[in-house]
Amino acid sequence: MKSLCIGVSQTGKSTFALWLALSTGKQVIIWDANEVFIDIVKEPVYTTEDLYQALRDGEPVIVFDATGIEDRHEEFIRFAAVLEQFDGHTLLVDEAGDVQRANDPNAGLDRLYRRSGRRGNDLIETTHKATDIATLNRTLTTDTYLFAMPNRKSRKIIADEFSEEAADAAATLPDYVYVHFHNRTGEFDVVNDPDAWYIDLEKPLPDRERMPSVHTSPRRSDWRVISNATEAEGN
Repeated sequence: MKSLCIGVSQTGKSTFALWLALSTGKQVIIWDANEVFIDIVKEPVYTTEDLYQALRDGEPVIVFDATGIEDRHEEFIRFAAVLEQFDGHTLLVDEAGDVQRANDPNAGLDRLYRRSGRRGNDLIETTHKATDIATLNRTLTTDTYLFAMPNRKSRKIIADEFSEEAADAAATLPDYVYVHFHNRTGEFDVVNDPDAWYIDLEKPLPDRERMPSVHTSPRRSDWRVISNATEAEGN
């Protein structure tokens, strides 16, 4: 699964994205750009070293607090290099536009996107506008969830690449209602069931069974990325 959730603030997309991630039943890792998810866990992680240890420990939900990071583009490359060492997890990238642009993809995110299917990983991104997401990532997406989208330019991208009808349906959606566009079939549904996926983001999640990712021996190309990320962090 490669999912994209698009919509303006306070429409429910981040909460829905968390529910979607948890529903995979895998270990969940969250790139938290604005302290949206820090209260759902006992303690977020702040460094790639702590991220690696939490993955090894099998923490069911890991929140990486990126709030104080100045260069999020480069930090995400280091973040992704750690995730490259594990298979069988679900990654939620909140405010994904912070680490990429349509014509400026993030090398780390790009690698995770390309490899997710064959390595048993799922990937979910949230953003305010489709223009914030690298073009290739939009192309590889399997499911797109459109919350309220008053931005015409963003809707035009959806109309051109996916469906004009789906884009039009998202123009004036009320909060917590979304259009689920099935990228492979071109079909879409308007879904109004917030009670089914609401999660209080100000409270810790109920205890979950540990669902550890599988630690793998990095492939030769992976070692090069991990080594470069480590060197960059030490400089």
